[in-house]
Amino acid sequence: MRFCFLPRLTGTFRLRCCCLVTILALITLSYYLIDSLIITHTSNSRCAKCYQPIDVVYTWVNGSDQRFLDQLKLYSLVRDKARYDDKNELKYSLRSLEKFAPWVRKVYIVTNGQIPFWLNLDNPRVQIVQHADIADEDTTLPTFSSATIETFIHKIPGLSENFLYLNDDIFLGAALFPDDLITLSEGVKVFTAWQVPDCASDCPWMFVGDGSCDSHCYVEECQFDGGDCDHPDYQNHMHEMEDYNMSTEEGEDTFIDVPKTFPKNGKKSDNIRDIYEMFKRSNNGSSTKQLVEKFNKEKLKSNKSNSKKNSAQGDPERVVGDARSEERMSNSQDIFAHSLIHTNKIFNQIYGFKNRKVLAHVGFLLNVNIVEAMLVRFRKDFSVTKSHRFRERNDLQYAFTYYHFLMSESRNKSVSEIFDDFDTDGSGTWSDREIRTLLTKIYNLPLDWSAVRYFEEVVTNCSLQQNNFVPLEHQEEQRIVYPTLVYERYEDSTIPTVTKSLVLACHELTDMMKMNFAQTPLYKYHVNQKTGIYSNFKMLTSNITQVVDALDELRKNPKKFNCINDNLSEDNPEENQLISALLEDFYLSLFPVRSQFELENNYRNRFQYYDDYRAWFARKTLFRNGVYAFCLVAFLVCVKMLCFRHKGKFARTLVFLSSRTDYNTI
Repeated sequence: MRFCFLPRLTGTFRLRCCCLVTILALITLSYYLIDSLIITHTSNSRCAKCYQPIDVVYTWVNGSDQRFLDQLKLYSLVRDKARYDDKNELKYSLRSLEKFAPWVRKVYIVTNGQIPFWLNLDNPRVQIVQHADIADEDTTLPTFSSATIETFIHKIPGLSENFLYLNDDIFLGAALFPDDLITLSEGVKVFTAWQVPDCASDCPWMFVGDGSCDSHCYVEECQFDGGDCDHPDYQNHMHEMEDYNMSTEEGEDTFIDVPKTFPKNGKKSDNIRDIYEMFKRSNNGSSTKQLVEKFNKEKLKSNKSNSKKNSAQGDPERVVGDARSEERMSNSQDIFAHSLIHTNKIFNQIYGFKNRKVLAHVGFLLNVNIVEAMLVRFRKDFSVTKSHRFRERNDLQYAFTYYHFLMSESRNKSVSEIFDDFDTDGSGTWSDREIRTLLTKIYNLPLDWSAVRYFEEVVTNCSLQQNNFVPLEHQEEQRIVYPTLVYERYEDSTIPTVTKSLVLACHELTDMMKMNFAQTPLYKYHVNQKTGIYSNFKMLTSNITQVVDALDELRKNPKKFNCINDNLSEDNPEENQLISALLEDFYLSLFPVRSQFELENNYRNRFQYYDDYRAWFARKTLFRNGVYAFCLVAFLVCVKMLCFRHKGKFARTLVFLSSRTDYNTI
């Protein structure tokens, strides 16, 4: 379609048309370029571009909102409203994020529909996400449980594959880089703190499933000592203990020795004097065997306790955590501690009994695919968690479950894969030096010559069987000498070439490979042993002096992750108000500059709830698009009319010039 003859128009009109079209094209192009640059904003710090994009996900609620309080009251009258109170932690956490982690791509704030009044919703790097938009169908909404909310945060549309999950009470105090969270060689970093709270009094989890029957652990909460007391002899002792407990309740003065056993390694104590002294003090019907067993068991228990105490030294957060766990367990209402115990019991059933630690108060780098695999693996238990409006004792702890799932999942390597792992030069055969590496990973060092000789005989026998040289009973009589291969064999080597086909056909070798190397972690991870360097944890109480001291400690030594947990009591409103002011002053001392995620000073959002904002934004978008469409149509109509107008003038000019040419010719 011929629009117009712009090249043939007058110079002024042509210039105006070209300028107008150019300006419109530049505006459109600039919009898309700026949008793309903002969303993919990265920093050159420590090669942030070397890693895949990482988004940040916050969970946030404004517990001071009246609509929220009315909803909370509708579903429960006894819940602690103070723990939902908003003290602007999210605003300062975002300031710290902009200052210390500018490489973050985008920030998502998961809420029940509320909007922070200071949030700049026009910033393309921040987005509000409602629970109802991403929650599963079987999730009970509205929910006030963080354990429930965490089960669907990975379903945010457009979320990066690896994302950093932060609570709003965590802020950054030092530069954070992607390789603080994950490295290409070691995988994701795991920050652990303190042991899972004890399942019963005098029964830490390290006693459960250790091969030694512990009477204090023979309760349901401790999974009946992990089967350690299932032996018939122990069962008889347990019945005696039950009879003893019943008799003491009736007032009888009866003594039944507590069932004990020897340590798992079977070594008895050689301290006969101690046993004899204990026998003299306690010779009241108990046999010498029982006394020996009792002495060894008490010694084992003491060794366990000392080991636990020694492992806690040098880790302040661990020491605080152990003390905090004991304090929590003394309170039967502590839901968090009981949910940890519940989660650990499930892991014991699936992956076996093992000492596990609670995660430190840091940001958690999560992978969407691993989260989905975890939810499938624990579908039944997470369904129970998602049915709760409030946190309950039988919730699965999200971060604990994720990281221990990541560390517990494994896969079985094939013998072919194991062969390739040791074939470091990719030649398709094992050289003598590669075989030496293999043997050092199988046998204890220093490597004994008999182990090397045994391996050579196995390889030679399998080679003879594979090639049908001689029967096994005559292999020593007719040993074949193989030539030395360049770069593969030492000068004194006499074993045949070890190929992959030879290894796969040799049952002795395949069994050796499977036993030592078949099971390997499914996911790459690295347990960071220096958690104290990365994280601070402080508890806000209604004691003003303690709060001031805690905030000063954070000022003095801020770390990469700093958590200020709210544990204020509703019984002290005046102290709480002052503490809120002290906390605001503390945040301002560290982060006084407004971030790009905030509105300018003295401005606030006109909408408190995301549904209202979304409805208004839809109307605004519709109106804006209508105006753009009208302007475009009007522009095209004007251009068309101008083209037709100048086309007529151009035609008349041609007729005039033609007549002048004819006249001059005549």
